This record gives sequence, C-alpha cells and structure tokens, in this order.
Amino acid sequence: MHITHAVESTQGSNAVRGGNREFKTLLRGDDNSPGNYKLSFVRQSGELYVPRHKHNFDQLRMCLEGEPQNYGKAKWIKPGEIVYFPEGTPYGPEDSQSHRLSITLQFGGASGSGYLGSEKIAAAIEEMKAFGTFEKGVFTRNGELKPGDKRNQDSYEAIWEHVNRRELAYPRPRYEEPVRMKPAGFEWVATGQKGVFKKALGAFSERGCTIAMLKVDAGARGSIEPHGACQVGFVVSGEGEANGSAIRKYTAFSLEANEACEIASSGGIEFLLVALPLVGAIERAAA
Repeated sequence: MHITHAVESTQGSNAVRGGNREFKTLLRGDDNSPGNYKLSFVRQSGELYVPRHKHNFDQLRMCLEGEPQNYGKAKWIKPGEIVYFPEGTPYGPEDSQSHRLSITLQFGGASGSGYLGSEKIAAAIEEMKAFGTFEKGVFTRNGELKPGDKRNQDSYEAIWEHVNRRELAYPRPRYEEPVRMKPAGFEWVATGQKGVFKKALGAFSERGCTIAMLKVDAGARGSIEPHGACQVGFVVSGEGEANGSAIRKYTAFSLEANEACEIASSGGIEFLLVALPLVGAIERAAA
C-alpha cells in the first residue's frame, strides 16, 4: 500500500499539453507494465487551450473545488463530478479561463497499450526541444521534415512516437464520448458492513475498470475487497485510517493487485475508489 497527502507532495510533473496548470504527482505505477498509472493533483490558474485529441490510455478526472473544468465545447466538470475518458475516444477542445483544483488519473486501458510514465515523458521533452517546440498541446517540428514526420502533431502523440520509435496506433473506440458522472445523484447503498456504504458509479470495458464512491460512518470500520489489478483511492472529505496509517482530505492511496485494506474512521470519511482494468493477462501473454 502507498499513501501520499496532496498538501505535502512536492513531486512535480510535466503539463504535456501546456496551459496555466501545475501538476503534483501523487501516485505512480510501473513504467514497464501495461497496467502503469499516474495520479496527479492539478491546479489550473487561468487560460488553458488544448486541441481536440484522443489517448491510447484511459483517463479519469474529478473536479474538487473552484470553477468548473472544461473538456469540450459546452462540456464542463463541476466540483464533485467525475469524467471518464476512454482510450481511443476523441474529446475537446478544452478552452477556459478557470481557477480550480482537480485530480487526473491516467492508466493503461483494456487494449494493453499501457501508459507512458513521467520520467520517459520528461526525458523525451528535453530531447525534442532540439528539433521543435511545444505550445498549446501541439509539437511543431523545425527545419526539413523526415519522411513520415508531421510539421504539427499532438504533443503526447509526438512524445510517444519519439520514445517508442514507431507510429502510435490508437485503440478502436469503445465509447462514443467521455462519460460524465454526477455522484450527488446516486444513493448510498449498504455494503453489508455496518456503517459502510457505496455508490457504484460505473463499470467500463471488457477488463473490469470500476469507479465508485465509498463512505465509512463515524465510529465504523470496514474493508476494501481485493481486486485483480491495482486500486487507487482519493479522500474527498473526512479523515480516518487505512491499514493503520492516517488518511485525510486529499490523501491518495493505492493498493496492489489482490491487496485488501481495512478502513476505519472516528468522524466519518468519503473517498473515490477506482479499480484499474485487469490487464494482467495481456502482461503475462507478452512475457
């Protein structure tokens, strides 16, 4: 189990598509696994423009406080809301002047394409500055182009191709557009554990990615059941303990595959819990 408190984190990461944003890396997985992931704490403080694009990985965003977060024309994430961005599904452009706090969870999707880690991205950006520039989510190459190169290319796509030395092949889209969830519209459902309740917000793809909110009442104790892949949690209110370690508002924690967790709270706690896709079979097949 790994635990990080957002207010204490000092590990910055790159805003690949630019804009007035600051990123703190809270949790990260294994760069060499198709189940790799990164959870970031994000502060937007003004203008942001990101062109329409798509990913070869899954993404989840939750707006925490401040103004709504934009993710497309007339599409906004209000504080407390969550949007799931499936691999292969286009969205955007993002165009706003917002001031807000949010979290972004990026992780390898059901296709097994994986997720490119922070260290590889940072190294690639520095290398690519020798022959191009990054601005507003686009990488622009300088000088004469090599066969197959594009003058202007989506930043992440260009970075991925630079790292992997081949063209990025996007997964076939499973969903028409990103899925926006409004947890306030869901009812808390008893889990069978006294004082522990759950809002099951959604289950996605053939590899069992699930998104839920959990609540442990004051004085109650309960358990998070094991999952075949990593689980990522983020506390949105209250405080308590996870496997005996203190957690509080804006604490992030992760559980490894098949790891259980005991949650207790004296005053009550609510948190987001995401079970990542079961891509272990893909990993074993590749090995």
